[in-house]
Amino acid sequence: MNRRQMLRATLAPAVVLGVGAGCSEPQPKPGGANVVDPGDVTTSSAAPSPTSSLPAGPLTGAPVGTAAAATRQAVAVPLRVSPATTPAGLDAADLVYAEFAESDTLHLTAVFHSRDAAKIGPVTEIRPVDIRSVSVLRPFVGYDGGPTGFLSQFENSDLDGVTPDDGGKVFSGDYTSTAALLKAAPKGGQPPTPALDHATNGDALAARDLAPAAELSVTVSGGPPMTWRYDKQKSLWVTKVGKTTVTAVSVIVLTMEYRTLEVRKPSYRSLPSANVFGEGAVVAVSGPNSAKGRWRKPGLGMVCTLADIGGDLLHPQPGNAWVVYAPTTAKVTVK
Repeated sequence: MNRRQMLRATLAPAVVLGVGAGCSEPQPKPGGANVVDPGDVTTSSAAPSPTSSLPAGPLTGAPVGTAAAATRQAVAVPLRVSPATTPAGLDAADLVYAEFAESDTLHLTAVFHSRDAAKIGPVTEIRPVDIRSVSVLRPFVGYDGGPTGFLSQFENSDLDGVTPDDGGKVFSGDYTSTAALLKAAPKGGQPPTPALDHATNGDALAARDLAPAAELSVTVSGGPPMTWRYDKQKSLWVTKVGKTTVTAVSVIVLTMEYRTLEVRKPSYRSLPSANVFGEGAVVAVSGPNSAKGRWRKPGLGMVCTLADIGGDLLHPQPGNAWVVYAPTTAKVTVK
């Protein structure tokens, strides 16, 4: 029984309800990860992409920036973004995880592997969502401290990282770079596990109920507005984060419970926190299409898997992706 057959057998009860889900230990495909433009919604064929002599990156399924990038360790950086912030480096990230934080802000976890960024920031504190999102990818993390309990969680994980307090020239004010982080990382770091099941050979985003999409919006009470629009000429999804325009080949919205964390050290604060373990509804856009289904991530060492409503894996196109953690109270709309 292959991986897809096993997934569908596991999801049979959920299909009765109109949704499917799946999860497995990280399963790299031969030659790395993969994703493709399904074209219009009536066919799964896609126009061939330009050939490249460079290998595909495990996090994008697209050719890496340099041959050396394919085998190096990823780096991850948490960023705090308000409507007045001008974040740097996000378009060079292979993956960005977005949590709706306090005071109308976003807490972002940007993961870099296939491309370099000369300036990344503003760098912020480590939070549980960072650890739970990227532990399976094994990146080296650059972060700006954090509450005592969060620091303990990071120390108890298998992740390594560096902060401005560690000295050296890794940070310049609130900013860092992929080159500085890779130089600070311990030797022997491994490339990341593929996080998405990218499309290959003309695979469509979903095996069923594929729909056209030109706009995706996520509305959260008390949170910053997030509206992505599809640029047909560039084949990219576009939005503004703070004052910066960012683009993505795919945007994946995972609906999940949020809880309030009471932080006491070094000072008292109440923080919203996305519960990234479990399962829930997913809405994905990639290329000019959208699909709905279920996501599932049982634990820290497990890749989050995405399935359409029939239980087949979703196949986003090759390229960078944003994963948005939406509270169950959020309104997610595709037009």
